[in-house]
Order: sequence, then structure tokens, then C-alpha cells
Amino acid sequence: MIPKRMKAVHLIGIGGVNMSGVAKLLRRAGVSVSGSDTTASVLTHELEELGIQVFIGHDADNVPPDCDLIIYSSAVPELNPERAEGRRRNLPQMTNFAFLGEWTKDKRVLLVSGTHGKSTTTAMLGFMLELSHYDPTVIVGSRLSSFPDGNVRFGESDLDVIEGDEYARHFLEFQPYGLIINNIEPDHFDIFPDLDAVMNAFRTLLSQIQSKGIVIANADDQNVQTLIGQERAALEARGISIQTFGFGSHADQQVAEYAIRGGEQVFTLRNTRGLMTRFRLQVPGKMNIMNATGALTLCQALGVPSTVLQDAVEAFPGIWRRFETVAEQDDIMVISDYGHHPTAIAATLEAAKDFYPGKRLILAFQPHHRNRTKHLFEKFVESFDKADALILVEIYDVAGRDNKDDEKISSRDLQDAVLKRDLERTISRPIEYAADPDAALEILRRWKRRGDVILVMGAGDIYKIANSVLK
Repeated sequence: MIPKRMKAVHLIGIGGVNMSGVAKLLRRAGVSVSGSDTTASVLTHELEELGIQVFIGHDADNVPPDCDLIIYSSAVPELNPERAEGRRRNLPQMTNFAFLGEWTKDKRVLLVSGTHGKSTTTAMLGFMLELSHYDPTVIVGSRLSSFPDGNVRFGESDLDVIEGDEYARHFLEFQPYGLIINNIEPDHFDIFPDLDAVMNAFRTLLSQIQSKGIVIANADDQNVQTLIGQERAALEARGISIQTFGFGSHADQQVAEYAIRGGEQVFTLRNTRGLMTRFRLQVPGKMNIMNATGALTLCQALGVPSTVLQDAVEAFPGIWRRFETVAEQDDIMVISDYGHHPTAIAATLEAAKDFYPGKRLILAFQPHHRNRTKHLFEKFVESFDKADALILVEIYDVAGRDNKDDEKISSRDLQDAVLKRDLERTISRPIEYAADPDAALEILRRWKRRGDVILVMGAGDIYKIANSVLK
């Protein structure tokens, strides 16, 4: 429970993108905020510039004497010295998502969920509602350049747009009014042993939607449609509106026409009444057409006029580490992307090929924790097919999410499997292993040539080299 009167709150793992958003919410509410993390980052520096005290490293002394509440990231173990100090002092403790669930319980929460595309869809939804003068509060798992606070927008209405993370079932902390389900795939195998476990978490989430709420579901995703089919009667019995979106003709909001023209995507949506509306989108990839269509469908269900939404879609600038162009020089482009699941990798490579035809596409990819790499190994191997040159960086270890069996897997294994697959496909292309991001940077500098598109991808720390490739 959140204390009724909070003067000081300490956040453990404050450098996380959602955690830093919580810190900004509390600071704006007049609460004294401090926090700690293992390393400094863009986000911790940003918090310090706002006047928030950030400790690098964890120590019991970091917890302020007047602390009323400790908020911790789920990545922080129970034995963390600051959590132990909180227990010694009988301070209430909760995760960042548990906090947000209580903080927003009197609001109309619009939750964006799914295995892929959550951050972009959340940012698009918040951006559309902002430009439509709905004045939402938005908390996104990335940064949007048009938001003064980057990963947070402060609004005065009762609408809160939040990225709903399925990891550790965090999204079950909310009772949303509106819900977007982008897609459902096996992932986070340390939490969900199989697809049924993932589906059951989403099933519970559907049961928590407010009566007379809204569900927006991907009509092109078989797992989403199976779930909606199973739960439709129960949802409709509670007066919940269900609308689907996608390229398929069975979608309530169908992408009827799609083309890439002059460095932008043009698409037309047809609703159930046959009304057609054309949109222009600056960010590439069919996955972003789907992200935009999910956000548009929810906005229209809230009553936002299509003419307003057309302007908002065209103006959307993209977000941090999601197909983000970070450098251009000598006809070489460097793009940073957060993708870390095989489906996201394949979709991003396809988007790059579509947007930059004829260009050599170099991918430097860092897998994100060994457990995921092991479980999705064959899918990872296939996901790299559209890269013209490939660097596989050693796997980014995530504390507490791997077991001893996972230690055997390496990016060298991925390299061997990709080389074998290429031999079977009679394909020859440069493929190298890099022990760490710095080693990948040296390979990129050696390989790069005029006309290249270089994609630096992963959810770990590989993004740090993207700005240095052309220096």
C-alpha cells in the first residue's frame, strides 16, 4: 500500500526507463525522491539534472533517514542491501508497477500490451491523444522527443496511457479501462514456461478490464484471436467493446492499402462501415503500420475524429532506440534499435530492406540473456536472413534470470548455426563474432563503406556504440 502521506521515496534501480518515469511522477507530486542503480546512464544523468539524488552502487546508507516508501525494480534481488535496510526499518516496499497500479486506480488507464511493439504503440497513442487535446498522462518504456520529460508526459485529464509489461506479470497490477493487445508469443521463459502460461496471464488481464471498457486486438495474430474468441462472451457480458485491427479482411479496422512512397509509408484504413481514411507515417516498417493502427483504433473508440488523427500520425517522430537514426555521414546511415526477439529482428530487417532498397544492410546484434537465446535459438538463426553482413556480439547477461544450464549457450553457437544455414541456402556473407560491443565497434569500422545501412540492435548495452561507428 502507498502511504497516505509521502514526504520521501527511495527507488532502487532508478535508472530503468519505467523506474525513472516513476521518479519523475513523484517529483512532480512534490515528493522528495532519491534512488540508486548499478551504473550511470542517460536516464540517471537526466534525473540528476532534475535535482534527484542518484547513487551509483547499492548501500544501506543510500536510503534517506526520512524515507516513507521504497520502490524497487523487479530486477533488484531481495538481498539487496537497500531492501534489507528497508526491512530493518519496517518501511513499506513495492515494485514500480505495483506502485503505478495503485497510483492510477482512480484513473482511466489505457494499457498497451503484447510481446512486441508496446513502447512504440504507447508513444503513438499518447502522442495522438495529446494532439487531440485529450491531455493524457503518458508513461512509455522509451523516450519521445516531443515530450519535455522524455519518457513521461504529464496531463490533467483522467486518462493515463501506460506501457503494460508482461514480464513478471507486471501488467496484472492494473484494472484498465482500455487495452491494446498487439501480439502474443512465447518469451520470458524464466517466468512463462510455455505459451499456455503466457495466454493465461493475458486471460487474467482481460478479466480485470473495467466494465464497459474497450479491448483493441490484433486480428492478424492467431494467439490473440484465439484468446479473444475464448473470452468474447464473458467480455461482452460486462459491456466491454471489442474491436480488431490488421491487414486481414476480417479485421474491424482493416489496412486496405499500403505503399512506401518518398521515404514514408502511406496506408488506408477501412472500418466496418466501409469508410476509408488515408494516413501517412514517417517511421518505417509494417510493424509500425500495425502499431499505429492499434493506437488509431483505440483513439477512434474514444471519439477522436479521423481528421485530427491524420495529422497526428504524420507528425509522429519515432522514439528512442526504435529504428532510430543516430548518425549519417559519407552516405552511411547508422540506426539503433531495441529489438531482442526473433520476430522483432526479422521485422526490423524487412523494414530496413523496404525503406532502403539496394543498400547493403549490416546488422550488429547482441542477444539479451542466455535463457531466451537458448529457448528461441532456431528462430534467432532464421531471423538474421535479410542481413547482408552480420556481427553477433556475446550475449548480454541479465542478473537473476539465467540458470547453470544457460551458461553453456554463446553467440559463437549462433554464429556456427547461421554459417551452417547459409551453406544450406548457398548464401555467402560476412559473419563475425564479437566478444563485446567494443569489439563489434571495431568490426563495424573495418567493414563500413559508402551506401551502407548499419543496424545496431539489442536490449543490452550495445546501443552505446551506435554513435561512435562513424567517428
